[in-house]
Amino acid sequence: MIRNEPRERVCDMSPEDQKKWEEEQMQLPVDFTNCHIDPAPFQLVERTSLLKVHSLFSMVGVNHAYVTAIGKLVGVVGLKELRKAIEDANSGNLPLNSADSNSNGTVSVNDVKESTVDKEPDVSTTLITKDSEV
Repeated sequence: MIRNEPRERVCDMSPEDQKKWEEEQMQLPVDFTNCHIDPAPFQLVERTSLLKVHSLFSMVGVNHAYVTAIGKLVGVVGLKELRKAIEDANSGNLPLNSADSNSNGTVSVNDVKESTVDKEPDVSTTLITKDSEV
């Protein structure tokens, strides 16, 4: 089913009308027949160590993996950010929260952050979490 276009542009609506239109759109069914959905996505749990993630990426040959916590998607790790995180860890630039979040002092997939070098993040390689601003 194709979503209904508003009679006026959403950006021209009042905030109340925008919210109402968005809520109506959220109630409509979504047709995924034209969407490519990976039938066997590569998943990691959120506390997987960088060493283990790197080994898995190398062995399986993937460019990105979904990060889950209790079966819920919490992020995506890309090969580019994984490599940067490993370089940082090897040079002693550990994330500030790594000592707090990992009692054994290892760096985990949670510590991989979005690259600040690129102005526009590459969708296939950017770490995205539910707390990230879009």
